[in-house]
Amino acid sequence: MPDKSRKDKFEILTPQGYEEGDKPKKMKFVKKTECDRCGGCCSASTPSLHKEDMDLFRASILSFDNTFTIREGELFTIPGDEETYQSFIELIKIKPKEGTEECLFYSGDEGCTIYEKRPSQCAAYACWELNDAMTGLEAKALRRKDLFGDVELITDIIVHHEERCSYQKLADTIEKAAGGDEAAAEEISDMLQYDAFIRTYVTEKFNIPESSLDLLFGKPMTERIKEFGLKVEKEGDGYILMPLNTKEAKSTTPGLKSRAC
Repeated sequence: MPDKSRKDKFEILTPQGYEEGDKPKKMKFVKKTECDRCGGCCSASTPSLHKEDMDLFRASILSFDNTFTIREGELFTIPGDEETYQSFIELIKIKPKEGTEECLFYSGDEGCTIYEKRPSQCAAYACWELNDAMTGLEAKALRRKDLFGDVELITDIIVHHEERCSYQKLADTIEKAAGGDEAAAEEISDMLQYDAFIRTYVTEKFNIPESSLDLLFGKPMTERIKEFGLKVEKEGDGYILMPLNTKEAKSTTPGLKSRAC
């Protein structure tokens, strides 16, 4: 019968060496039952924020400078994963460190630097168990309207930007352009133009720092469009749209060139 007193441990045999005689070495692993601040989850991704994390904004732990928005319908990839994913809802996340997926608040020496006041998703996450971070997320997710709902002007600008530059609209228009619709190519350019314009406008008109724009409007569409298979080159006041894979240019979106409004 198995030794129940050792239920939290298990042993495996390895061919990496031998004890005295010809017995294989044994490696012992202790079952993890609580967070030991190893940093595995902090290095892989940043948390999606929940409505209850509003308290972290009020406490100035989180700010408009260290968070950003993934908009509904936005496509994104995860480093090391070849799949492309689509966000089915709007999400607000903590920014990662430049050029990585590692959370801004993670330190290799200290671990999570806001551990006692970390976001609710981090507190609930148990890496030693099967987790489903998406369950109930639609109801729990913090959205821009939760942050800016009392500022009518900013809310109206965000809503208008979403109407003109939604990712669903972009996806539909790219499909039309791929079928040879030249007007669709112009419409894509219009979206990119407006997305760039509104960022400059709120910065100059309302003195909003550029570091807050990724929260207000999500990442620039000229950057995110690559996930839709296109790259953007600026030409004067307009954009040239080209397939990421030049071999596909002949069969999908040939000569996708557009001009400014």
